[in-house]
Amino acid sequence: MQPVKTNEFLQVTQPLFKLLDELHPNMWRSGRAYPKNYPAMSQMLGDGELDIIFEFNPADACSAIAQNKLPDTVRSFTFLGGTLGNTHFVAIPYNATAKAGALLLANFLITPEAQMRKQDPNIWGDPTVLNVAKMNDEDKARFAALDLGIATLKPEELDPMLPEPHPSWMVEIEKEWTRRYGAGN
Repeated sequence: MQPVKTNEFLQVTQPLFKLLDELHPNMWRSGRAYPKNYPAMSQMLGDGELDIIFEFNPADACSAIAQNKLPDTVRSFTFLGGTLGNTHFVAIPYNATAKAGALLLANFLITPEAQMRKQDPNIWGDPTVLNVAKMNDEDKARFAALDLGIATLKPEELDPMLPEPHPSWMVEIEKEWTRRYGAGN
């Protein structure tokens, strides 16, 4: 959770890159090329070129199945030791001209009603950020009754969710990844 320390980076990431070195020959095109982005990975999964892809939204597979972009055999999963997770944020700029309206919208977006529509796969399909266990019985029942689709894990199946590391780690890991596996390596 702390910024990366350059003098500790290689030691801390040694197990990660050891595993990646071992996996590299088994990657798509033996790790000589990589899909450009998530839509490209998803298309390749749908075409049978890839066997596994990653996405922060565990409901995305259901949406893609409904749109005939992925076969109905695709399923979301998490790793036993935990999976990185993140959430969306609503920010109000310090110089916003309509702060009261922005606060009203932010307050609405965090309501069970809005979060229920957000989690509904027919509308957005993104999991709620609310703790359903702390809701009143009526709202709990509404969330429990929501059909998430055949490929989506239930919220209780998503644990443990691991927090994203400090952003500086992504920068340094990307640099080391490029050095090790980038174009021409």
